[in-house]
Amino acid sequence: MKKEQKIYFLLTGEQWLGIALLVIVVLGTLIAVKHFQPKQEVEVSWVNDSTRTDFSDYQAKQDSIRQAQWKKKYSRDTIAIHMQPFDPNTADSTTLVHLGFKPWQAKNMLKYRAKGGRYRKAEDLKRLYGMTDSMFQVLKPYICIARVEVDSMRKDTVREDSLPKWPVKKDTVLNLRTADTTELKMIRGIGSYRARQIVRYREELGGFTSVEQVMEAKGMGQLDADSVMKYFWIDSVVVEQMNVNLVGVKRLSRHPYLRFEQAKAIYELRRKKIHLDSIQQLQEIDGLSRQTLGKIAPYLNFDRK
Repeated sequence: MKKEQKIYFLLTGEQWLGIALLVIVVLGTLIAVKHFQPKQEVEVSWVNDSTRTDFSDYQAKQDSIRQAQWKKKYSRDTIAIHMQPFDPNTADSTTLVHLGFKPWQAKNMLKYRAKGGRYRKAEDLKRLYGMTDSMFQVLKPYICIARVEVDSMRKDTVREDSLPKWPVKKDTVLNLRTADTTELKMIRGIGSYRARQIVRYREELGGFTSVEQVMEAKGMGQLDADSVMKYFWIDSVVVEQMNVNLVGVKRLSRHPYLRFEQAKAIYELRRKKIHLDSIQQLQEIDGLSRQTLGKIAPYLNFDRK
């Protein structure tokens, strides 16, 4: 009997290896199941409603504190204002922002200075876009603009509009009949453009007969007549005349005082009468007023062919 039992427990190597692998698999499975078993949610058991309320209030308070800290860190509105003396011509953007300027205002100031702009007095800051009167009153006591000596400024850095534009003398009076563009530019308010227009208009007319005609030139209507005309005089009336009995419609219509329809009417009247003798005959034309006839008369002659 003992011999049979001994034989029963005698196993081959392969059989023992299979048993060992089986044990390892079983143990591994048990460990895995225990390790990866989902955790059960722990249900909080409140002692009473008061405890639940206190915890909710605590959470809300913590959330509020975190939100306030975030706003303090990232909000532009919380930039600390530090009032101190400053020169708007030299202050950097950081200084300007801490003085109460908006970042875009500081940027505009720096651009203005980069282009050669300069604040010469405190009131110049009022021109800054977005500058309110209340803001300026707060800043005004702290504005300290350094003085710049004129002798230290290079001539080539002075802006053109800061130089005298009209080097006219009090006793300067020009002959309007012969003045050229260089002379005309000596008069206050007359630049290169207006000077050219005056000379051009004088040629189109055939010459000036009165000082008042200078104000009829293109661009002169924007100036004060009395302040301009006091610088002119005419030594003699010498104008280029048109012979009404010889010139055609095209030549007549080129004169500033005559429109094409009026020039054509003069030509038709001449054909009808064969010859025109005086300005009075032109009064028969409906489209010509006495004012126009008075202005055009010095530029017409009625010599026979």
